Amino acid sequence: MINEDIIVPRLVNTQVIEFSDWCTRMANGSTVTAADVAAVMQQIENKMLENLTLNAKIICSPSGLIFRPKVSGSLTQSQLKAKLQAKKAAETDPQKAALIDVNRAITTSDLSISDCTVSIEVDLPKTWSIDFEKQATLKRVKNSTTEVAENTDDTTNGGTDSGSGDNGSGDNGSGSSGNTDNGGGGGSAGFETGGE
Repeated sequence: MINEDIIVPRLVNTQVIEFSDWCTRMANGSTVTAADVAAVMQQIENKMLENLTLNAKIICSPSGLIFRPKVSGSLTQSQLKAKLQAKKAAETDPQKAALIDVNRAITTSDLSISDCTVSIEVDLPKTWSIDFEKQATLKRVKNSTTEVAENTDDTTNGGTDSGSGDNGSGDNGSGSSGNTDNGGGGGSAGFETGGE
């Protein structure tokens, strides 16, 4: 959309569950203690990195929580040309320098390790999103002027994007609102989640 006002939702986080509290919550209703949970969580942290470096995809839960290594990076034709020009300029042997074709077509072998970065990718189970959508409800929160935003819709769950994903249009919890970069006006409406 060009030159059109748009309002997007953003999730305003109202609390943070610290690690110790999380371990206590995990231990509730089970035969283990919060200390046991903390020890396992620490072991997961240690072993996760150790096994990801082996290029392993790790399935961490019965429902399919997956951790896996990810590589990203790119090389364009113009970047390759700049690399070849620098290599040619640095070559002291004129005969070898003459063999360097700075205008040759790019190939997959031109992408080097130095062009790449590694990271960890997390795949959440699809059932988590489905169950969360069923259990969570949305309600409006106070806006930046400390006035309660007028409830102009009847949506409570399932129909509104919380903005907590990778949607670049919204702010997922910073508490601020701003215009989307679409050539027009707009902003974001704050929401918070609550369990049923």
